[in-house]
Amino acid sequence: MAIDLLALATDWMLLDNNGLQVAMMLRVGVVTPLLLLAIALNRRSRHPALIDLSNAVGTFAFVVAATAIGQWAPEPSASRYMMAALFIIFSATIFAVLPLLHTRLLLAISMLAYGGIVATGLRWPPSWNNTDLIGLGVVLALVSLNIRRERDKRITDLRRMRAVDAERTIELHQANTRLAALSTIDPLTGIFNRRYLDEAIERCGFPLAPSRGSGVLMIDVDNFKRFNDRAGHAGGDRCLRLIAGALQAALRSSDDIVARYGGEEFAVILPDADRTETLAVAERLRRAVAELAIPHPDFCDGAIVTVSVGAYVASSGESALEAIECADQRLYVAKQAGRNRVFA
Repeated sequence: MAIDLLALATDWMLLDNNGLQVAMMLRVGVVTPLLLLAIALNRRSRHPALIDLSNAVGTFAFVVAATAIGQWAPEPSASRYMMAALFIIFSATIFAVLPLLHTRLLLAISMLAYGGIVATGLRWPPSWNNTDLIGLGVVLALVSLNIRRERDKRITDLRRMRAVDAERTIELHQANTRLAALSTIDPLTGIFNRRYLDEAIERCGFPLAPSRGSGVLMIDVDNFKRFNDRAGHAGGDRCLRLIAGALQAALRSSDDIVARYGGEEFAVILPDADRTETLAVAERLRRAVAELAIPHPDFCDGAIVTVSVGAYVASSGESALEAIECADQRLYVAKQAGRNRVFA
């Protein structure tokens, strides 16, 4: 029964202008909607599996329709349709975005359909014409599959190289960040060094708030040379680390800057600080160091390490160097006056 229906359908297609009406129906009613659906899904869908399925179905429909039309159309159109079907199989295998496993499956199914249509000629009994195209199709399929494998390998290698480059770029950035930090951080105390202070002053300038000014403090550890001589360099280093930590903790906020200026001397920048606030912070820093109660080995029992502070408020028109020099002069006065005090 099925054979009789196939024969009747074949006869009708052949009689009806060599099946060209059916060819038009396949092109307009099947292939075009499927391809338009695939295009729409590629543009708008966010589901990769659905996109892959639509691409595979559209490709398969195009191959079957073009091959079938090639059986019904007169020459030279027939050969063109047949070759177009092979071209689609070849192109889809190489350029499809489907995974390689899915591409192989699509290639196998498309070749089976192509070979079945070409071998039978869509007739009963089969016409067995154009069987040479099956051999050509198999060769093209193998060639295209090999090209696809090579393409995927190169893409994989390229992605691996890009991943390595990205990883090295991140490592380089991290290394540069660490290097920049090392270049501005004092390795002994862990606070900023003089280089950072100079760069910050050059970058921000003085005063940060012309209406109030910027406070500048110069701090020196009292009798530190004698401490170092008696406690040794290891003891002196430990003393400086403790003092730096106390100074850092006693600042107003992260906007304030404390830096090791050199040796046992520290510099503090207080943006937007008037004279009253500058003196208050200076006194708080002096007390913070005294409260550490670090014993001074070169003096009698009960003697502790203290600091002297020179305070100055930079006003409009003064340079950073002038402000630091003024604070340093006041530090000298504080030390001459007996140490462990603030002078402004």
